[in-house]
Amino acid sequence: MKCFLLADNRPDLLATLEPILKHWGYRVVSATNAQQATALLAESSLSLLIFGQKIFADKSFALKKAIQEQITSSQLPLIILKQNSDHPLPVEPNAILDVPVDIFALFAFIQRYVEKHPRQNLRLQLRLPGMYRVGNDEYTLSDVLSLSTKGLFFKTPMRLRKGDNVTVVFPLYGHCKELEIESKVLYVIQPEPSNNFMQGFGVGFQGLSAAEEANLEKFIEEHFLREVSSSQAGVGDFSENQLKR
Repeated sequence: MKCFLLADNRPDLLATLEPILKHWGYRVVSATNAQQATALLAESSLSLLIFGQKIFADKSFALKKAIQEQITSSQLPLIILKQNSDHPLPVEPNAILDVPVDIFALFAFIQRYVEKHPRQNLRLQLRLPGMYRVGNDEYTLSDVLSLSTKGLFFKTPMRLRKGDNVTVVFPLYGHCKELEIESKVLYVIQPEPSNNFMQGFGVGFQGLSAAEEANLEKFIEEHFLREVSSSQAGVGDFSENQLKR
């Protein structure tokens, strides 16, 4: 299991990001000051460093040296969490994230810098009622089993082909909204023992407006955070001030 070092002097931010990273399948070691971070750098086998800017205070010479050595020897990627600070960074980071944190940007950075076979989008596993149609045919009712800002997966016995143009409709529960989006079939799943005889197809959204994408992103974020809260023991509601709304 890949391990990340998360170091920041903001406890609320650590309490928010640590369970999210664990939910994505990573081990996380946390530090709230330069001394703790320096010790963890020496003791842990790490795949990613995520640091708040203020960790690099004037008295953190040992930390800066340790990071420089780790990045030089192990090629560790470094993500900086923005903070009102003029303390110089020990090295040029691979990425800089604003705080409040955008979980979609965090996911994208991790996939880019850590994973050998990165996933393209943050995808929810869920169950929503939905509909789809090809051309001017009648709508077919079906279940949406996964959803991202770029597409979704329908469970259905209906046979479509890769490249088919379809119109999909599904609700955003809790937002009093329903989206109707023109899409293209990207892949088709045939029922086999290896996939528990699942049958359906995945689509990519086309022509999604900025407003629709914002609504979809907010819906996915809220459901994702509830999923994280329920799956991580001892984790309550996340601070509204730490994540992008």
